[in-house]
Amino acid sequence: MQLQHHVASKRFALTLLATALCACGGGADLGQQDATSMAPPPSATSTTVTTVNTPIEFNDTRNSFVVMPTATGFEVRKKFGPGIPVAVSRQAILKFSDVTVHLGIGEQSKTIPADELRTLVELYIAFFNRVPDAEGLGYWIGEVKRGMTIDELALNFYGAAVQRPSLTGYSATMSNADFVKIIYKNVLGRINDKAPTQEEVNYWAGELDKGIRTKGALVKIMLESAHKFVGHAEWGWVPQLLDNKIAVGKYFAIEHGLGYVDPNDSISKGMEIAGKVSATSTEAARTLMNVSDTSFNLLGTSASGSGVGDSRNCLNPDLYRQGVSHYTEMTSDIRSTGTSERFAVTYKANGNVNFKGQSAQEIVADTLLLSGQSAGVVSQVKTYVAIGSNEVVTYGSILSVKLNNTVNYEVTNTMTPPERMPYALVINQPYRQTTSVKMEITGNTMSFPETTSTNTTTFLGLESVSVPAGTFNACKLQSIGTSNGFDTYSYAWYVAEGDLRGMVAKVDSGDSVTVATKMSVNR
Repeated sequence: MQLQHHVASKRFALTLLATALCACGGGADLGQQDATSMAPPPSATSTTVTTVNTPIEFNDTRNSFVVMPTATGFEVRKKFGPGIPVAVSRQAILKFSDVTVHLGIGEQSKTIPADELRTLVELYIAFFNRVPDAEGLGYWIGEVKRGMTIDELALNFYGAAVQRPSLTGYSATMSNADFVKIIYKNVLGRINDKAPTQEEVNYWAGELDKGIRTKGALVKIMLESAHKFVGHAEWGWVPQLLDNKIAVGKYFAIEHGLGYVDPNDSISKGMEIAGKVSATSTEAARTLMNVSDTSFNLLGTSASGSGVGDSRNCLNPDLYRQGVSHYTEMTSDIRSTGTSERFAVTYKANGNVNFKGQSAQEIVADTLLLSGQSAGVVSQVKTYVAIGSNEVVTYGSILSVKLNNTVNYEVTNTMTPPERMPYALVINQPYRQTTSVKMEITGNTMSFPETTSTNTTTFLGLESVSVPAGTFNACKLQSIGTSNGFDTYSYAWYVAEGDLRGMVAKVDSGDSVTVATKMSVNR
């Protein structure tokens, strides 16, 4: 168990070095129901790719799973315990025990102009002071595309609100003055000591009484007014509060595609979330959402890429020239446990050596875990490679793990045939290779059988990536490892310019997201 624990804790450091050297190479409208809560359509359990109208049920909470983009859709994996990964389409509806996830809402949100999307989210805030749910928002996006005006939208939202007076505060018999007070509260945050004066209420109620304004027009004026107070000494908090509520609404409904299984929860809990937003912070609202898979984002899934650029920018042979060393500090956020690890890796080249009868360049990576359960554990990986101008060949590696400055065990991996990775890859064209790995262990009685796996690498293009270490133009690579009939997906971003070219800036391996916090090269 000790060996397994430490191999697991070091797995990312091993993978990081191996991939750094060897890897480069409108959705349909969702639902048609009322604005305040969209009841899920009839459910069905499935373990195959699904259609947009048939939810796939999972008998546990959303936080019990990781949802990861793939080349053709998404894959849903249980975080703990046994379970077969479920492949689903890009438009699938996932129904967990607590929430639903509409995977198509991210792409659907891009089918209308950004200002119209913002208006839709603002209407949820103005009429209900709640975050939208993905299914309901998807329906109204469809209505906007069909030409519905803001007045018509507002009328529909008002009609939905009066159906649930105990939750929304609206009723069919309420006065125009009461309507105005609610809009002041929801849009402008004007309550308690900042509540509107009677004169303000009477003016706008009079506009409604006389038919000079419609309720939709009044809401539009209030929203426009709120945005005009940016930087105002007394009322500058008003637009900031509204902007924060909009950001939280988009995070909930669009980035995470969320809604609640119980329709009434979509209203009541949506209102609770919006109620936690302040002019200075959204942290309490996000905490209330209880979303542990924070790297999941339907507006920027890892499976997509720019589709432009040259994969040769990913390789920098100079980094592995004898006499050159480079250093990386990284933070890894582990989705399944909600924990983080920090580690530092120093790389250097030792020149040519003999590995299993093969002349190869020895690259040494010394890793120190800076935090987490295994903080202070030191490991060393020696990888044996041949580095060309457009290709890297990997023969194998030796892992040494130390506890209390003593080498506890060594793990030698030998690849047959050697793993080849071309760097002159055509964009979006996969490169596939099958390799067997023999593992030999010294210092421990455990043994492992030889394993065979297929790795498929695709160069997705050059794009900008921002991490704590900086913002870089980077090569984005997708890697699919296939073993025993199962696929695992990971994505890596390699700096494609400047002195740090070829270094890893970010890795998304499904259950963890790792970003560089420091990078340097010593020549």
